[in-house]
Amino acid sequence: MGVTVGEQRSATRTVSEADIAACARLTGDFGAHHIAGMAGKKVAQGLLTLSGTPLLADDDVHVTGMDLRFLAPVFAGDEITTSVTVDALEGAEIAFTVVVATAAAEVLRGTGTAAVLG
Repeated sequence: MGVTVGEQRSATRTVSEADIAACARLTGDFGAHHIAGMAGKKVAQGLLTLSGTPLLADDDVHVTGMDLRFLAPVFAGDEITTSVTVDALEGAEIAFTVVVATAAAEVLRGTGTAAVLG
């Protein structure tokens, strides 16, 4: 896989109640705000908010570290856009920034490192 410094990849999806329920079953995160909701809306788990991040979900990329800040909740029905930017590349090691946003606000921001396998 070829990546370059400054490269950005983005993906958009809508978080559903079924996604939240499946994530709860897979992770064991059955927090009341996820299952019963907050103000009548179910809240996505942090891992669900980050899932499907372009580049990081590629088969040959292994995330080695992340530092994330969850800035606002993501509710069932929200459309989120996840963007990852390659900040540095040294051999097979990538440093990146990830941002997740809804139409209303940035909901997650963080940095991390990954190894490109193979």
